Amino acid sequence: MRPEKTRANLLKAAQHVFSEVGYSGARVDEIARRARANKAMIYYHFGTKEELYQTVLLELFGGVLDEVKRLEREVTDPHERLLAFYAGLAGAFAQHRQLPRIMMREVLAGGTHMDRAAAELLGAIIRFVGACIAQGAAAGTLRSVNPVLVHLTMIGPILLFFVSEPFRARLLPGALPEVPAPTQDELVGHLRDLLACILGRERTRHDGGS
Repeated sequence: MRPEKTRANLLKAAQHVFSEVGYSGARVDEIARRARANKAMIYYHFGTKEELYQTVLLELFGGVLDEVKRLEREVTDPHERLLAFYAGLAGAFAQHRQLPRIMMREVLAGGTHMDRAAAELLGAIIRFVGACIAQGAAAGTLRSVNPVLVHLTMIGPILLFFVSEPFRARLLPGALPEVPAPTQDELVGHLRDLLACILGRERTRHDGGS
């Protein structure tokens, strides 16, 4: 097997294993078995399990910063820029089903397995959200809200939508047969409504605020 093919197979297998059992539960033997490769190839291509995990994170999140830069260039309205970003994340999760599960496991682990590069990526996302809010607030079109809270409000439904898919598919048809399964398009519409609620222009006494 060509070295680049072996590396790609190892990364794909690692994504699945890390999403299923997390960093602590993952075993290099199992990753190698699923990739149909020798365990020594993991150490050859990545060095350690920790370095393999960081590579998986950066591979999965690698396009986020490029998307942030593209949106900053091409979308002038800060509200629409934010919506496009989170809709794009939903699309990325739909393409990489392991990504939301890995993220949830890392959150539950307290971020203890993320290295500086992955942490800086998270910081870049929060700064992007904050810059959009600041631009809208300066123009009087958006409320000034803590960007961390905005991100948590938006990313939460996206993560749960994808992570809970097997749960919904198994239990809801029997428990709530009259309720149709939500679609990804409906999720994006829900995100638009959420964003409008939390970032709508700050109310004044004239329009009902206190």
